[in-house]
Amino acid sequence: MSNRSRYIALVAVFLIALFAAGCEPDQAVTGQPPGAKQPEKQATPPAAETMSVTVYHATQDAAFLVPETHTLPKTDQPVQAAVEQLLAGPKTPELVRALPAGTKLRGITVKDHIAYVDFNDKLVKNGSGGSAGEILAVSAIVNTVTEFADIYKVQIMVEGRKIQTLYGHMDTSEPLSRSEKIIKKSL
Repeated sequence: MSNRSRYIALVAVFLIALFAAGCEPDQAVTGQPPGAKQPEKQATPPAAETMSVTVYHATQDAAFLVPETHTLPKTDQPVQAAVEQLLAGPKTPELVRALPAGTKLRGITVKDHIAYVDFNDKLVKNGSGGSAGEILAVSAIVNTVTEFADIYKVQIMVEGRKIQTLYGHMDTSEPLSRSEKIIKKSL
């Protein structure tokens, strides 16, 4: 091969390499012209944070409370969310609600490890009136709320006031502690 042929071959290789270097790698992959706006990648939405709360519902024979765990979207009001789950009633068909229908939560405040849980008057007016119903209602509230480590006792309130009793059988005028004796761990 002559020097001239080598020179032409070398220039040809140089031009091919220069042409190849001018192509953008994305252009070859996407088929889009240079400078075209790339489609935005779909951002993966953050996984919704959840929390678990345990609430207590009554057995059908009204002898025990059974824990029921609910997974809820995380909130900065977890005690309120738990009480609202208690008011919504059980998801397990073998359990029955411990609080009367129509009962609504008015508010919760926590001070010095005591939760002040305020309900509307349906808690009293729509109750069964029996001692078993009162024990289950009071224990369901107290045990649900004391599931939270920083709450030691619960003061049940109705329409913003302490009440002496729900149905005439239990003293609810002072904050109440958790009762483990009424809990049946499973069905």
